[in-house]
Amino acid sequence: MMIDLPALLRRSTRTAFFFLSIGFIGLAAWPAYRPIFGGFMVGVVGGLLGAYHLAWKATRIGEMAASGRKPRGGFGYITRAAIGVFAALLSVEGFGFSLGATAAGIFALPLVTLLLGLFASVGIRKKQSADERGEK
Repeated sequence: MMIDLPALLRRSTRTAFFFLSIGFIGLAAWPAYRPIFGGFMVGVVGGLLGAYHLAWKATRIGEMAASGRKPRGGFGYITRAAIGVFAALLSVEGFGFSLGATAAGIFALPLVTLLLGLFASVGIRKKQSADERGEK
């Protein structure tokens, strides 16, 4: 039972774009909540960068293991944490956004990716492909 990593990345990217579009609509509709919507959007971008880094590391470790070489290091938790801290610093110190909203944005995308992965692993037994679009 293998889940297609590029399909999960596309889904999480689409989800991030959905969150960003909701953030921009919120900025336009309620300008008084600019620190909250702005912080959430910066956090979503930071979470997306962390997700891309994790996918890159997982692919790299898998390729090294398949070729017979011993992979060095882990999955890059320190780098992903640094991306999150940088997003928080940029959001709070650079733009004056809310730290809580930024933290919620950073954690929103990995949580959605986890849920999408769980739903895909359950639904993979019922469908043929995790990335089926109906094209022939």
